[in-house]
Amino acid sequence: MPFLVVLIFDSLKIILRYITRRHKISHSNDSLSPFFIIGSGRSGNTLLRSMLVAGNEVAIPPESYVWPRIYRRYKALSFLPWEILSSMVVSEFEAYKEFYTWEVNLSTAHLESRKLVPAKQSLSNVINVVYNTYINFQGIKAKRWGDKTPINTVFIDKIAKIFPKAQYIHIIRDPRDVVCSYVKANLYEDYLQALNFWKEANRKAEILRRRLPKDRFYQVKYEDLVKSPEVELNKICEFLNISYTNEMLSFWKHKNELGDVKYNIHHANIGNPINTKSIGKWKDLLSSDEIEVIEKNSFNQMMQYNYL
Repeated sequence: MPFLVVLIFDSLKIILRYITRRHKISHSNDSLSPFFIIGSGRSGNTLLRSMLVAGNEVAIPPESYVWPRIYRRYKALSFLPWEILSSMVVSEFEAYKEFYTWEVNLSTAHLESRKLVPAKQSLSNVINVVYNTYINFQGIKAKRWGDKTPINTVFIDKIAKIFPKAQYIHIIRDPRDVVCSYVKANLYEDYLQALNFWKEANRKAEILRRRLPKDRFYQVKYEDLVKSPEVELNKICEFLNISYTNEMLSFWKHKNELGDVKYNIHHANIGNPINTKSIGKWKDLLSSDEIEVIEKNSFNQMMQYNYL
């Protein structure tokens, strides 16, 4: 058959699909229930990830900033044939500039996502294939997977559509310490930029909290986690329906197994046993004028979380 005829035929099929058929974000009968550690960065997110992973019942890959882009592109291109659409999703993970920190080959994810039966052809199931490929490649015997990418908190409403049955752990930290940590790590240029993200991330998390039942949303303060790690971890493990083990407190021994932690200097503290040294550092780092500006600009949220 001439190539031009095939091209025209394929083009007509795509036009017809655009009008009549689009693949879903998720299916109502999906039982997928991953969990997400959300909130502002520099709030103990990586610490909590390290602890939970050390218990060997969950897997949490290094951060991935592709979720918002994947959601947007999937929605726009959901009329495409499944083998093209599913490979686009997997390829977005591979194309992320720091994907090397995952230390995984996603070739099998391409194949497995293409093989999904029509009843499983959704964005949620492709992402599930990607994360399970990470689990298998790393040789982890995990009951479930989670994600820890702070920036995704501002897109959490989209993630909630992808995984309607997901659970969320919202970790909160004093914004005065958060902004100091952000600027010291060169992740933000100034305190107000960092503070604006802290405010927005926690605002989005609170909107989600009000929509969900208590068995799907859990809040923990960084300060409580480092002061009473065993107590707080037991509560979190009960929430996630996993077992608490003392190995979680030895998370620092497994630093080099976490991918991005060994590559990024701003995660250096994960190589140390848990301690409370980072609480209140802002008192020595911020001027009185800076403290006044930060507290004025985040007064309501600081009051809500009892930081004032």
